Amino acid sequence: MNRPAKPTDSETKDAIVTASARLFSERGYARTKVIDIAKAVGITPPSLYWHFGSKEEILFEYLRSRLELFDTRMESVLDGIDTPTDRLRAVATAHTSAQIEFRDQAQAVLSMTHSSTQLASDLSPEHLEEVRALTRRHIDRAREIVRAGVASGEFRVPDVTALAFAVLNVCEYTALWFRPEGGTTAATVAAANGEFAVRMATGGSDREGSGSP
Repeated sequence: MNRPAKPTDSETKDAIVTASARLFSERGYARTKVIDIAKAVGITPPSLYWHFGSKEEILFEYLRSRLELFDTRMESVLDGIDTPTDRLRAVATAHTSAQIEFRDQAQAVLSMTHSSTQLASDLSPEHLEEVRALTRRHIDRAREIVRAGVASGEFRVPDVTALAFAVLNVCEYTALWFRPEGGTTAATVAAANGEFAVRMATGGSDREGSGSP
């Protein structure tokens, strides 16, 4: 009779991070104890400390890994898309999809545009700066797309940064109200946000990424 394979160090670390994300979401960081995380994973506290030196390190790994995954996903969806209109639509759609996916994984505490403020405040200064740098990548990405659209004549906005944050906030907070049992799908909502982002940028015109005035 074959015994189940023993989890690898990588698998155990992933399990710790995933369990921590759920507990942080349910109880808050301060109320979550290391022993609670260990029990949720099915290991002892000493075993947990073999992988992470502290609860703060677990929090940092959670935020860092998810933000890097998110950043990679955003870059991937933009690959091969040239016009600012199409790029804005693509990034807004992908951002919304990611937020809903994280929510479904009990990881809605992860805020892509605000560095998970309620959690990041518990990080060390060094870890906090790294998380903020990862967050700024996405904000800068959105800002550059809008700036390029203004330069090309596709977008009509008085303030590039204001429009960028407006789009990101629409994507961000969709996960707070979206319910799959409501009769619409995540894909439909994400696509709608993509179109909404374009309409905000173009003043409601029907231009489809042609760059025409």
